[in-house]
Amino acid sequence: MRLFFCRQRIPVFDQSFERLRFMIAHLPIQLQKKLTRHVSQCSIAWELIEPNDKIMVAFSGGKDSILLIHLLDSIRRIVPFDFEIGVFHLNQSAPDFPAKKALEQIASEGFEVWHEDLETASILAEKIAANESPCGLCSRLRRGIIYTQATQRGYNKIALGHHRDDAIETFMMNALFNGQIKSMPPKLVADNGHNVIIRPMLYVAEEWLIEASKYLDVAVTEQTFCTRGHSGQRYETKQLLAELERRNPNAKGSLMAALHHVVRTHLLDKGI
Repeated sequence: MRLFFCRQRIPVFDQSFERLRFMIAHLPIQLQKKLTRHVSQCSIAWELIEPNDKIMVAFSGGKDSILLIHLLDSIRRIVPFDFEIGVFHLNQSAPDFPAKKALEQIASEGFEVWHEDLETASILAEKIAANESPCGLCSRLRRGIIYTQATQRGYNKIALGHHRDDAIETFMMNALFNGQIKSMPPKLVADNGHNVIIRPMLYVAEEWLIEASKYLDVAVTEQTFCTRGHSGQRYETKQLLAELERRNPNAKGSLMAALHHVVRTHLLDKGI
């Protein structure tokens, strides 16, 4: 089903949009417009947001998921139809978890907010050898809980806070380490055939989110459960892309354009 606002121009923002709910104080209007425009373009192109959707944001506590809630709320004020936003946080750390304050702030603004605790360290220690990466199992555990929560609460879509740079890094990682041409799709039906994953910020550059995060008026959680830190394939890929950008400032833009322009006849996969 086509979005109702796909034929309409996004309206010019007035100064009231400098502060949407509690999350952003005095965000420059041009930055707000740029972020909202790119989220809208991604949503229109891939039909991410539709009338009467119930969208559950998988909230990590970091800047990306906070800004995702903010931008979805911005879109909700523009489109001529209704959709709901809920916020779920999977706590993999201590009982007094880092994202607690942010969740309380979000809940105070009328969003449905809830969390679930999962002590994954012992599970990973039991199932994964010391010399093996825990990322695959950890990811499956998280996905299973997120999917279950969305289904139990009646949310038909799950929104993730991945942005343009995440998609580019994933594309590079798959090509360099896994021998696959694959990245992050804006919209994906999960393997269970029920949950629909959407990534509304996939057209948004990380540098824009970093700039917007300076204006956040909500507690940002910089901590992460992951203990791998500055290691692993994603970190190596980030470093490689940073070096490429030093040589060619448009490297990421070209890679993103490549994901939009696949020349199938010039690849080696007979299946396509």
